[in-house]
Amino acid sequence: MTLAAYDGTNAPTVKVQFLKSGTWTDVLSADTRQVHYTRGRQRPDLSIDPGRATIVLDNHSGIYDPDYTSASTWVVSGASILNAGLQMRVVLTWSGTSYVTYTGIMESPDVDAGFDANVTFTFIDHLAQISAVTLKALPSYQHNLETTAARVGRILTAAGFTGTTSLSGTLQMQSTTEGLNALTLIGQCVDAQAGAFYISRTGVATLIQHTDKFSRPTQLFFDDLQSTNSIEYDNIKTQPGILQLVNRAIITRGKLKQKTSTYQPSVTKWGVTRTKEVEALLANDVNAQNLAAFYARKNANYDATGLPANKWTTVSQIDFCALALGALYPDFLACELFDQVRVHRLTVDGRSLTMYLVIEGMDINITPDDWRCTFYTSPMNPYRMTI
Repeated sequence: MTLAAYDGTNAPTVKVQFLKSGTWTDVLSADTRQVHYTRGRQRPDLSIDPGRATIVLDNHSGIYDPDYTSASTWVVSGASILNAGLQMRVVLTWSGTSYVTYTGIMESPDVDAGFDANVTFTFIDHLAQISAVTLKALPSYQHNLETTAARVGRILTAAGFTGTTSLSGTLQMQSTTEGLNALTLIGQCVDAQAGAFYISRTGVATLIQHTDKFSRPTQLFFDDLQSTNSIEYDNIKTQPGILQLVNRAIITRGKLKQKTSTYQPSVTKWGVTRTKEVEALLANDVNAQNLAAFYARKNANYDATGLPANKWTTVSQIDFCALALGALYPDFLACELFDQVRVHRLTVDGRSLTMYLVIEGMDINITPDDWRCTFYTSPMNPYRMTI
């Protein structure tokens, strides 16, 4: 069975495309057995992993074998292009609009030449390539007062990234001698502005600030009551809010330079539950103190008046099926990391809970008879401040 049944009627058409001689070229849907990709992270306290994809193709024709050299779509100048380094993207089309939902580079082909001939191609996104580069050490400290966006852009260039960027960040950094892994250096900028760095679904290297989440669209509403314009989830994983509670932060700005902040109302009620420790090489003391204050309050469990609130329940994982979403497909297909979603839950004892979340990661698996999706989420905490 293949994905040819995804014909745009009950679900979007699903196309895998390879970049051939500068042109995106479709893989036959009749040959596509499975499309599976993951992006982001499972928890907000983890690093964002490179996006990975596996594409399984029917190979009874033999044309997807990297050793195939006869005339075919994938043979150029007598050699197959289906080898490491080939660019790929997944394109889903609904109601005449196409959405790129994953972009990556071939890591390896795995050919099964048995009775059920198939090939499994593995892809990674550019985050993996960036993380493989270590920048040379500079002869002296340089680039003092460089903004986070400017520094990330310079590091990406030094790491050989030539794609499109979208970099947001105005905080000034201390001078640096570099000599570290490119992703480690980018991580210093991410930590300095409590933001995130990832490769978007369309392949754009993206740096965001913590305040950017307030301007992101709310894409989807998940419900267990089949409400209008909602997606019915199969399963959600919830956790008591005390597990996420952080009410003390220590920001380190280099040797013997620390800024500490404690959210006292929360400590009075709960005690110091967890301390967030961050190395943020900010050039300005005030920015570092504000960053400490942000981390100490972000998950400190307070209500609208600023007083300690009761523990709250949050959702860390949403499992659902993406078949037959109808008018909700545009929002679903456009979903990006750190977009907002909303979950409604009716508990077994009759309590109605609504939780506002951001997408930390996603796991999408499209097969001929199912389309399984998992969103990994964290609380869309309303707290914000100028760092």
